[in-house]
Amino acid sequence: MEQILEMKQIVKDFANCRALDHVDFSMKRGETVAIIGPSGSGKSSLLRCINCLNRITSGTITLNGETFVDTPSGEKAQYISDKELRRICAETGMVFQHFNLFPHMTCLKNICYAPIKVKKVDKAKAEARGRELLEMVGLASKADVYTAQLSGGQKQRIAIARGLAMDPKIMLFDEPTSALDPEITGEVLSVIKQLAEEHITMVVVTHEMGFAREVADRVIFMDQGRIVEEGTPEDIFQNPKSERLKDFLSSMLK
Repeated sequence: MEQILEMKQIVKDFANCRALDHVDFSMKRGETVAIIGPSGSGKSSLLRCINCLNRITSGTITLNGETFVDTPSGEKAQYISDKELRRICAETGMVFQHFNLFPHMTCLKNICYAPIKVKKVDKAKAEARGRELLEMVGLASKADVYTAQLSGGQKQRIAIARGLAMDPKIMLFDEPTSALDPEITGEVLSVIKQLAEEHITMVVVTHEMGFAREVADRVIFMDQGRIVEEGTPEDIFQNPKSERLKDFLSSMLK
């Protein structure tokens, strides 16, 4: 499989803490990677560096064959022009914990907004694709409903459809079920599982250990801004090597 993402020696410093500490991370096209770890371990920061919501302090990131940030020796990270950066970052789709939908728009308009505005897709074509995606996430009947009228699980499924509407090279999920009631978590996870079966390239930051175990091709365990351990779900969940991962898993499975 072709490599789609490569991150080398990523450092991300905030005012008084180091969120990412020389992280190396890469992905192949069609792969699903789950990132697990305690709160504050750097999982979400890593995700947000991929689509430039956070800018790195140093390191190199290459997405789909294009390097958009590099760090000359002894200097800080240098990004390409904002225009080029926007073009490359439009190749990523992001699903947040708290949906971030436009409440004044219908479900269909939420999904079509970015393709029309950012990618200049014809409105009729964007809407046809939007209806396809609504069908895929099981919400075809909600096209003309405003998002404020939806349940949390439905909102998150609309958010997934919105991310897919840009035909991204890679989908990023930042704890997509953490704001949901347990009984509706399954409906969102089943959509993500369906995407994995279709070999959509995905990085999923999650606290759902069962989901990571069942759906991911590879699982990464982070702690204190570093990747401590990575491997197949079997490696991580059945044969953890580090004491830190063993402790984490035992705390999650209590």
